[in-house]
Amino acid sequence: MALSNEQYDALMREYNHKQARNNQIVSYRTKELYSAIPALSQLDEEVSKVSISSITAIFNGKDISSASADSKAKLEGLKARRMELIKSAGFPVDYLEPPYDCPDCKDTGYINGKRCHCFKQAAINIVYKQSNISNILSKENFNAFDLNVYDEDFFEEGSDVSARSNAKIALERATNFVQNFKKKGGNLLLLGRTGCGKTFLSNCVAKALLDQGVSVIYFTSSELFRVFEEQTFKKNTDVADLHDHIFDCDLLIIDDLGTEFQNSFTTARLFQCLNERLLRNKSTIISTNLSLEEMRDTYSERITSRVFSNYDVIKLIGNDIRIKKVISK
Repeated sequence: MALSNEQYDALMREYNHKQARNNQIVSYRTKELYSAIPALSQLDEEVSKVSISSITAIFNGKDISSASADSKAKLEGLKARRMELIKSAGFPVDYLEPPYDCPDCKDTGYINGKRCHCFKQAAINIVYKQSNISNILSKENFNAFDLNVYDEDFFEEGSDVSARSNAKIALERATNFVQNFKKKGGNLLLLGRTGCGKTFLSNCVAKALLDQGVSVIYFTSSELFRVFEEQTFKKNTDVADLHDHIFDCDLLIIDDLGTEFQNSFTTARLFQCLNERLLRNKSTIISTNLSLEEMRDTYSERITSRVFSNYDVIKLIGNDIRIKKVISK
């Protein structure tokens, strides 16, 4: 996922700032502990001496395994005493651990030489400029999901499940999707007519996963195909960067599939997008007003077969809740 040199340098300055902040916090807390627990300073000096003596023994040609085992035993004993001193003084045992924004990469942006998920999302935010999405997600998230906007007396023909009961099931399934995402990944197909809460639910998932450090991109279907057109026909370098993000992000959300202008190009690029992400084990959420039958009629068999066999379907029913919210105000 390409960044300009200026963008990359700006990102790395942010990471350097985080590391400097963490070092300052640890330094301040260390002084605080040394003041409250004088014996801790002496214990840390002893830890340092044991570590140095171990290295010296190895350089002097002593048996490495013996020196290492002896030092390890001493250090483990000192560590246990250290933790007990901190705990007995009323401090958390991890008080001197840096308060990382991202514990996975320890605020370096890299894990084993590869860009961390937090770096990828930061890069997406720069290229994609998701500030508007951030504003939306501050209002549309699981904490704001209100089951009461769904009617208890709305039923689809042939079903005994009300719109509210159905929404409760959809909410539970979306919550489980988030909870299991890092272990299982997965794909969702959100079905339902206009105004039944599909976009709201996908935004709930996006917010929860972004908070976990998962890289997420949201597009309406029209926006997605505009990127594909710009990259294919105009060779726009800025869009080319975003094009790479589409295939590489952890979760791609395609909203309102079926509202785009449809032709052979959009069908081909949709297949490429969905198929490539499946091959890369990347997750996708699709929301659409189309029924399963309409999807079959609208898109190729190659697309629908991949979606139907690889996506879990969540259907929302009911009256247009956006109109209800406006009326209630």
